[in-house]
Amino acid sequence: MSGKPARLLRVGVFVGTRADLGPVLPVIHALDDAGDVEVHVLTGVSYTADALAALLSPTGSPQGWAGRVHALADPIRSVTMAEVLGHGPLVAAGAARVLADVRPDVVVVLGDRWELLYLVPQVFLAGVPIVHLHGGEVTEGAVDERIRHAVTKLADQHCVASQDAARRLRQMGEPAERVHVTGAPGLDRLAGVRPLDDAALSQLLGVEVVRPIALFTYHPPTADPGAPVGRWAADALAACTARCGTVVATHPGMDTGRDEVLAALADAARHEAHLVVVEALGREYPRVLASVDVVVGNSSSGVIEAASVGLPVVDVGDRQRGRLRGANVVDVGEGRDEVARGLETALDPAFVRAARNVVNPYGRGGAATRVADRVRLAPGVSRVKPFVDTQEGICDPA
Repeated sequence: MSGKPARLLRVGVFVGTRADLGPVLPVIHALDDAGDVEVHVLTGVSYTADALAALLSPTGSPQGWAGRVHALADPIRSVTMAEVLGHGPLVAAGAARVLADVRPDVVVVLGDRWELLYLVPQVFLAGVPIVHLHGGEVTEGAVDERIRHAVTKLADQHCVASQDAARRLRQMGEPAERVHVTGAPGLDRLAGVRPLDDAALSQLLGVEVVRPIALFTYHPPTADPGAPVGRWAADALAACTARCGTVVATHPGMDTGRDEVLAALADAARHEAHLVVVEALGREYPRVLASVDVVVGNSSSGVIEAASVGLPVVDVGDRQRGRLRGANVVDVGEGRDEVARGLETALDPAFVRAARNVVNPYGRGGAATRVADRVRLAPGVSRVKPFVDTQEGICDPA
């Protein structure tokens, strides 16, 4: 006797910007490859539904994702505080509409972006279990820090990248059985990646590369709203172009201060022939990362991902301050002299050799499958989440 097949588990995954897309893409693919899951992707900051569907496909064709990518709002027009405050309610309204239409059994969100403040409460109030990736981390130089911790308290399950992140979540009162150390799923993209030779890299970038080659990304350090973001970005870039034969610079993320960084990149590109500015590397990012000599800037990709390909990193300023990092990272302050000093250390042959052998504290791959396993189990977990008290680090008031 054959009965009606059970309905597939319907999983929503939110992708707001490229900051989400790279790290969560292996999870999307792991879920989509499973025979018992129907994946729906929600977006609403950087992408239209069609543009994101094309990026999700290995072939660049959106057809395979037809009807399963849902725009909560049109892409934001510019990243000013006024635009962000106006765009957030559009994301919230779109989330309410799409949640009613799609009816997911569980929703997966990653990290700490401002748009989560408008999406996650809608999912929570709709009674849909939330699986949060990359909680428990510290980035003292960005407002993302508080957003990340706020999402933690609304989430039902946590897939964290490291033991120190798990410890912080337990310190925040999260039950240990809801905290799972899976590693960073974005590292799965780097498994088995091989560096390009100079000829292939030159063809990909459209310029003849000269070593050493730096991959440069500078995001606004949003915890300091009065910071001279444009000048800091220009100074860091100037140190790179002075020391490196080729610099590949990607656009900053969708934070306030983005326009100042873009202006600094455009100004430098007018007089630096060996500077290549691209919006994003997309699916070519793993190969380019494996092919350069050093990563410079303040992106999480330098702190989390570069260790997996044995690359030296110069981490600039406070944006990533407090985040777990491997011995391949050189921490420097803002300013051209500071970055120049960091580059001299990072490109020293002894440091380069040591970086090749560093162990990535965020894992060694295979995280996406572990995350997917936890996502499948999430709908069966009680919606009642007790707060677990801890006496660690608690002092009586004076």
